[in-house]
Parts: sequence; structure tokens; C-alpha cells
Amino acid sequence: MKIKTYSIIALSFLLINANVVAADTITVGNSGNENYTSIQQAVNNSVDGDTILVNKGTYIENVDIDKKLAVISKSGNPEDTIIQAFHPYDHVLHVTANNVTIKGFGLRNSSSTSGIYLDNVQYNTIANNHLQANGIGIHLWNAARNNILINNTASDNNWAGIRLTPDDSELASNNTLINNTMVNNTYNFEIYTGYENASMQNNIDITNTVNGKPIYYLVNVSNATLNSASNAGVIYCINCQNMSIKDQVLQNNSHSIFLHNTSSSRFDSNILSNNAVGIILFNSDNNTGLNNIAVNNIIGIGIVKSTDNYLSNNVANSNIVGFDVHESTNTELNNNTANFNKDNGITLSSSIQNKVNGNIANHNGGGIKLFNCSNSLLNNNIANSNEYAGIDLGGSNNTLINNIANSNRRYDFEFARSNNNTLRGNIGNSDVDHLPVNSSNRTSKNEIKDQDIENKSFISSLISAVASWV
Repeated sequence: MKIKTYSIIALSFLLINANVVAADTITVGNSGNENYTSIQQAVNNSVDGDTILVNKGTYIENVDIDKKLAVISKSGNPEDTIIQAFHPYDHVLHVTANNVTIKGFGLRNSSSTSGIYLDNVQYNTIANNHLQANGIGIHLWNAARNNILINNTASDNNWAGIRLTPDDSELASNNTLINNTMVNNTYNFEIYTGYENASMQNNIDITNTVNGKPIYYLVNVSNATLNSASNAGVIYCINCQNMSIKDQVLQNNSHSIFLHNTSSSRFDSNILSNNAVGIILFNSDNNTGLNNIAVNNIIGIGIVKSTDNYLSNNVANSNIVGFDVHESTNTELNNNTANFNKDNGITLSSSIQNKVNGNIANHNGGGIKLFNCSNSLLNNNIANSNEYAGIDLGGSNNTLINNIANSNRRYDFEFARSNNNTLRGNIGNSDVDHLPVNSSNRTSKNEIKDQDIENKSFISSLISAVASWV
């Protein structure tokens, strides 16, 4: 596998071009010799092509940059030229113009928003800045494209160090990140998209780091292996095939392993902790995940809009949700463990033809939950001692065989909004399994087979309730 790097000559070229001074230079400072005392005043009184040169000091303001400008600290030192948010709920620098350069600042204390917010813009250069104590350090929003981020440090931000949020188009791409450092942010690096068609064709090389470990952002790569020698901080595979990701320890990212439009790949024996999502497959098919451990994430392992993926012998404990499968087909979950998750151990929603076999989901908010799912098989799963239901079957035309759900606080089996399912050989010990009395939400036409199974209290109450409706 060939990993792209940038030479010293290339870096120097980018920095020299970021420093080009336009015909007019406006100075900002408090010594009395400058044109203006605030950066926003300078922006308001500038025209396209001007350079705003800022003397060292602390400037408490939120600045909107809506012109083609170079805004540069005179010292070049982000530790002595600081812009601190006056309104902590507004961006420190909000950029709505193309061809803007921002270089050499400390940008702080926009606690709920961003240090630098590039708002649907392109051809901007962000260099040598230190983003600290913001919601997000640098945020490229919507169709932000063809921007360069180089030699920035993002630390101690409440959400992400650097975040790219593309829209549902091919335009939001081709951003270049070189030698950026992200450390001690809640989630260091993030490319977030809820769009299936969003382009993620960015140029992000391994000179970028999270907590001292390189970012692997691989686009159109095939037949490559990332093992423990890679020492990765985060791994994105975009439009890749036949990748192997194994023996990584990844933490404090929005997504530590992200497969996007990636197929026939395998992720094996990775440890993922304190991420928003440990592993996510988005629009990715025919992948296999084995022996991974995901703890203390919001979602341990997620599968979205994907087909024919197989997860086996993974552990997703102490997350908000252990395993989350959404809008996917033919997902197979075999012999996984999902315990002590705050919400559900295993969640499947708006998905069809799934197989959930031999999994353990104990001591969660809910054990195994299906919502709007059909034609799925749940077989030989154990869901005990959960706060709500052991198995919550919110769907139709599913089959439950030989599952065990005991000692769950509310219901062992929950069948509200469930129709035309087959239940055979399941065991529960609750006399209050949920068979709704509201006629508009009745469970109807569920077929109960093998009435002599072990737990008489569960099956007898179920039979009598169903029989009274049919």
C-alpha cells in the first residue's frame, strides 16, 4: 500500500503562498499606531484582496469574515496572538467567503460552536493556528471544498478537534489536511455524514495525528493490511476493497474505524474505546468483523444502509448502545456479547432478513430490540436481567426459536406492534410479558409452537392472551 506524504518543498510552497500580501495592508492592535483596535473593524473596512496584520495581544470578539482576505498574526505565534470568543455560543471566526487565509492565531472559548467555521466555502488556507476550548476546533461545513488545513493544533475542544461535514453532493470534497495535530479533544477527528451519496474524496495523509498517532485516510485503496505496526489513531476506508484492519487500539474519535462504500473487507481483534462510534459500516457490503472489543463508546459497532455483513465473537460492553443495525439487509450477528450498555445491547431498526444467533445481551437498558424489522431469525440468544425487556420484537414476520429471556425488570418478551411472527421453544420466567390490551396495538396472529417448553408461566399466559384475540 502506498501512503501519500508531502515533501518539505511542497509544505514550504503552501506556506509561502499562504503568506502572499495583497496591495493594501491593514493593521490591528492596541499600541495606537495601528489602523484599528479590533479585527472585526478591520474586516468591515477592508476590500477583497486586503491583508489584515494583527499585532500580538488578546482580542475578545467574534469575527465574521465575508471577503477575500488574508488575516495573519504579525508574530506568527498562536500563543501570543489570541482571539477569544466574546459570545461563547458563536464561532470565533465565521468564514463565508472564498480565498481566505487565516494564519498564526490562538482561537479559544467558543464553547458550543467552532474556533474556525468554514461555511460552504472553498480555496481557503488555515495554517499554524491553535484551536483550544471550543466546541469544535475547525469545522468545514456543508459543501466546503478545496480548502487547505496545514500545521494547526486542536486541543481540549469539547467535541471534535477537526470536523468535516459534507452535504449530499460530490462538491463537498477535495480538502487537503497536512501536519495537523489533534490531542485531548473529546472526539479528535471526525468526518460526519448522514448522506449516502456524500463525497469523501479528501486528501488527508499520515502527517496528521490524533493523540500522537497517524490518521489513515485511505481512498480507492485495495488489498491492503493495517496491523499493529501501523499504530493508527483513526482509520477511514473510502471506496476500498479487500482491506484488513487488525490489532489496533483506537480511542477518542468520532468514528475510529469508518468503512464507507467499502466491500469485502475484514476488521479483526481491534480495541475501541471512548469514541462516538467505535466501528461503523456505511453503505458497505460483504464485510466481516471478528473478535473486536468496543467499550465506553456511544455506539460500539454500527451498520447503516449496508448489505451482507457478518459480525461474530465481538464484545460491545458498557456503551450507550452495543450493536446498532439500521436500514440494512442480511446482517448476521453470531455469538457476540453486549452487556451493561445503557440503552440496548443489540438494536436492529428498519432492517430485513437478519440473523441474530447465539448472542448474549445481559444487564442492559434493553436486551435485544427490533423496530420495524421483518423476515429475521432470532435463535438461541440469551437476554437476562435487563432494565426493560429481554427481547423486544417490534416487527412482523420474524421467527424466534430457543431464546432465553429471564429476570428482566419489565418484560422478558415484549410483542407490542408485532404481527405474524413465529415463536418456538422460547423461555422466560415473567408472568407479565407484554401483550397489549389496546385493540389498535394488539399483537395478533403470532403463531405459538411447541407449547410444552420449559417455562410454563410464560407460555401459558401467552397462549391464553393470543387465543382470546383470534
